[in-house]
Amino acid sequence: MISKILLDNVATYKEVNFNPSKVNYIYGGNGTGKTTISKVIANENIYPYCEIEKDDTEIDICVYNRDFLKKNFSQSNSVKGIFTLGKNSKDAQEFIEMKKDELEKLKEKNNKFENSKEILEEEITKENQDFENKMWEIKKEYESEFREAFEGYMSSKKKFSEKCLGEFNNSSELLRFQDLVERKNLVFKKDVIKYEQISIINFEKLRELEQSEILSTPIIGKENSQFGMLIKKLKNSDWVNKGREYLKNSESQCPFCQQPINRDIIRKIEEFFDDSYKEQFGLINDFKEEYCTLIKTLINNLKELRTQDIEIIDLSILDEKIKIIEEKNKVNLMKINEKIDTPSNIIKLEKITDVIQEINTIITDFQKMIEKNNNLIENIKSEKNKLINQIWRFIVERNKNDIKRYKSSISGYKKGVKNINNKIKNNLEDSKAIDKEIKLKEAEITNTEHTKNEINKILKIFGFVGFKIENAEKEGKYKIIRNDGSPVEETLSEGEYNFITFLYFYQMIKGSTDPTGITRDKVIVIDDPVSSLDSNILFIVSSLVKNIVNDCNNGKNGIKQVLLFTHNVYFYKEVTFRGSNKELKKHEKFWIIKKIDELSKIEKHDENPIQTTYEMLWEEIRDKERINKVSVFNTLRRILEYYFNIIGGLDYEKCIHSFEGEDKLVCKALISWINDGSHFVNDDTMIYLDPESIEKYLKVFKMIFDNMGHISHYYMMMKIDY
Repeated sequence: MISKILLDNVATYKEVNFNPSKVNYIYGGNGTGKTTISKVIANENIYPYCEIEKDDTEIDICVYNRDFLKKNFSQSNSVKGIFTLGKNSKDAQEFIEMKKDELEKLKEKNNKFENSKEILEEEITKENQDFENKMWEIKKEYESEFREAFEGYMSSKKKFSEKCLGEFNNSSELLRFQDLVERKNLVFKKDVIKYEQISIINFEKLRELEQSEILSTPIIGKENSQFGMLIKKLKNSDWVNKGREYLKNSESQCPFCQQPINRDIIRKIEEFFDDSYKEQFGLINDFKEEYCTLIKTLINNLKELRTQDIEIIDLSILDEKIKIIEEKNKVNLMKINEKIDTPSNIIKLEKITDVIQEINTIITDFQKMIEKNNNLIENIKSEKNKLINQIWRFIVERNKNDIKRYKSSISGYKKGVKNINNKIKNNLEDSKAIDKEIKLKEAEITNTEHTKNEINKILKIFGFVGFKIENAEKEGKYKIIRNDGSPVEETLSEGEYNFITFLYFYQMIKGSTDPTGITRDKVIVIDDPVSSLDSNILFIVSSLVKNIVNDCNNGKNGIKQVLLFTHNVYFYKEVTFRGSNKELKKHEKFWIIKKIDELSKIEKHDENPIQTTYEMLWEEIRDKERINKVSVFNTLRRILEYYFNIIGGLDYEKCIHSFEGEDKLVCKALISWINDGSHFVNDDTMIYLDPESIEKYLKVFKMIFDNMGHISHYYMMMKIDY
């Protein structure tokens, strides 16, 4: 069956959806768009904006319209024969029916399998959506740090989740988050720079100075003299040595008691501070000079290192160490000066080498970072790929349980779908085999003779005795001939031609223009089959159409759906007439096609909306919002003509004189057509009215019924409570 038809950008249709039922009665006036629908159904491929959805793609679509006549039937000697099953083929027909039952059962099984598969696929879709959402949350959590690794997967949940699945067996090194961030900041840095390596500080010389014996050795004079023994006893060699400086400036007077000092004492003092003392004292001064030079160089080197622009390391941590060295150096200089002032004292310097050892430890770490940076630059491409793999390994590990659960669930569902697909495939293969058996059996017993006899029989019954169908010289073809055997050669009247073509179509529904395919399922589309037919022929055509509908309702001749289009009210009433059985089947639907402002619309009705032509005229003016501006004038005067001329009686002069002013002119315009002799409801004269004129005509139209004493009829037909 056809479940949906989208009509768009074709004729007067714009995005119109039509959802036909099993049996469809579709009424519409000429030019509203009935034939357009039949053409779209017959060949949707040439209408790119239209779509047709079918429940069964294998079903045949049989369309009767003008295109069908041009393609399949002409008043010539080459009409395709219609193959049907012969009457004497009971066994074959029973065989075919049995096989068709088997096909139907296989189809029902496959429908159940398709339903089961649909449920599984819905579960797969739900699992996919849940998994994609979970992975997307992870992506949002880490995208600010790992944007470079996620490149190409940032805009699609599906792609990102598929990437996570694809990395499930990633065997890259598993790093901590912080390590990955640090490597990312280095590897993906836009301006990557290669740095000169820095060196550790050699502090062996400083260590020697810190451990120098000169600092731990008291420096005193010659102790084995009498004067020396006294100084040693008093332990005042440093005091005496200072006194010597004052003695040089006091002209041999004691700088303390102001008494003269004899030269012997001066000689003994000088003997105490001999050359050995002077040499050791000189070593202290040399020590200070060397120490100060070494420390100054060390501090300058550290400060120079501190000023280097190496972004990958934090040189600011050296500031504290340099400050400590400077502070310790101040203390040590004080101690050294103290040693110089009091050479007999023992001093111990603050160890700066310990701080330098700490600095070297820091520098060693810096060296590793610089080496790592420089290696990365030399191998930047491979390092980037390596890091990206490590990042995905981290992401997978972060979600390993969710991925395992998802893979397990999806695997189960897909296995179920695969099993169902195998069953469907097997059933389809069985169906093809059975269909082949049916076609072989059809080919054995089908012929075109039965169709020819049936068409000629109906022609004769209804008085069409001047022509008939016979087998053409070419096998599988018909020709239309006169009784004397001569070809008709385009001499059939329009009514005769339309009647015989519909009989041809009617027989084709029961058979096929090919020797096989006779019993295939069909959708029947019939577009206005009674044009130019008189009432007797219209009656037989409507009876044949009702047979088609009954076959559809009862599941006969493979007819699964019927769509009947017509503009003829009498024909419409005939095919929808139900006799004593007035109960509608649920699958029988009624449709009205209207064209308003050059746009066609399709309205659905659960009950038959077409009563009479007169009722339809009133239907056109009930809804003011949807009145056809082109035909409303004709509609109004046709109602007046039909009711007052045939039913109510109308004194034209009296009616006109009951109005005044502009209303009188409008009334005269409406009823003047009646005097002009137009007595047929099907008159097609059109006058276009603007919205303001429509209101005037509708008002006067109502006043005519009121003034002539028939207002109750107006209210009844307009369906207004009165």
